[in-house]
Amino acid sequence: MATTVLPVPSVDHAFEKIEPLVTALATPARFDAAEHLCFEPPKSVITLKELLLSESNAISPVAITEPFPLFTLEGVKQIRADLFRKEIVNKHGDRTKRNCYKMRGYSKDTPFVDAAWRSPEVLKACSTAAGVDLEVVFDYEIAHINVQVDALEDGMSLDQALPPAMPPRQALSTPPAAVDQSEELASVGRWHTDSYPWVCVCMLSDPSNMVGGETGLRKGDGTIAKIRGPQVGWAVMMQGGCIEHIALRAVGTGERVTMVTSFRPRDPSLKDVSNLGNVKKSSHWDQLFKQWSTYRLEVLEKRSKLLRERITNGGLSGAEIAKLMAEWNEEQFAYMKHTAVEMVGPGNEGSQD
Repeated sequence: MATTVLPVPSVDHAFEKIEPLVTALATPARFDAAEHLCFEPPKSVITLKELLLSESNAISPVAITEPFPLFTLEGVKQIRADLFRKEIVNKHGDRTKRNCYKMRGYSKDTPFVDAAWRSPEVLKACSTAAGVDLEVVFDYEIAHINVQVDALEDGMSLDQALPPAMPPRQALSTPPAAVDQSEELASVGRWHTDSYPWVCVCMLSDPSNMVGGETGLRKGDGTIAKIRGPQVGWAVMMQGGCIEHIALRAVGTGERVTMVTSFRPRDPSLKDVSNLGNVKKSSHWDQLFKQWSTYRLEVLEKRSKLLRERITNGGLSGAEIAKLMAEWNEEQFAYMKHTAVEMVGPGNEGSQD
């Protein structure tokens, strides 16, 4: 199967606008965009059309951005310090493999992380990069964390190998053996689309000596495009609800920590492909279903308000109002049926392990 490696920015400027490494962690900080944010718009994007993919379910022509700076190194340090506390990891960590775990739905226990993703500056940065006005889908999807720590052995508890606040400089002692492409593609999870329209994937480790670890995107003709991951504090925005993708195997990392926050369109009239197919498998249903239902009802309420204003102020005839109401009802019935089926029925099958 053919692959394409798409252009990425030079690593020579990967630490632009990020202050020099420091060794001591300051006292707990509040998120301050002036100190912890260093956003610059991506220099280029890859469109769905360039990947030969349909735009029928998309809310932007953009498929994925090239990596762009988002958080300063001080911001990354404070995020990691907030995350990798014994009580947080023990409460929210869910081991997936010997040396891997994830954390979801924890943001109310991590005030710095929570404040960062709720800040208008970070939301504006993510929307600017995506080319569409976005908002966090709901609280449970703030800052999903995927953690790989090579020092975490069988029989060890998660808190016995807590990553330090400062992302360590990582060294690769010997070059890895070449990996056959079929082995590489089969080595990590499954091909999948995301449960929500957009994701921001932010790197919280220093990947300078990492080999592999790209994101593979399946193009419309069946070939695969590889997108290299961002540098520490950098991110990519991906319209993952419309793109089948996979995380390719990485070696030589020592640790790999990525933070993923999911987004939906702020405009309630735009198409929203959100589903629970993948996330339902790895979430506490009490929290997930409550927030999913609340968000869907909020969207329905906003749509109802827009329709009421159009009928009140639009100067429509009786026949036009009747037609408009019938079309709107059909659309909302489908929307709310999808809302319920995702919780009580099979819903979207998803595809992740």
